[in-house]
Amino acid sequence: MRKTTRKKIAPIVITAAVILYMIPLFVAVLSMAGFLGGQRDFGAIPFLLGYAILGGAVIAGIIKALFQRLNEIDGGEEEEASQY
Repeated sequence: MRKTTRKKIAPIVITAAVILYMIPLFVAVLSMAGFLGGQRDFGAIPFLLGYAILGGAVIAGIIKALFQRLNEIDGGEEEEASQY
């Protein structure tokens, strides 16, 4: 196993854990807003959709951070920083 491959395991595992944590919360908020069930409470929809959008933003942000971290590992930036 290459040295960079071992360094990629932790970011991928943490990203998967955060996404697995956020998806049920995201689905719960959407179901409370009435999108997954039959009843709709129109007064709560803007509030709950705000939480759903924030949850989606967290998922998108963690995936973007994962790709940035993997690019840093591939570029050898971590090895350069360890020299100082």
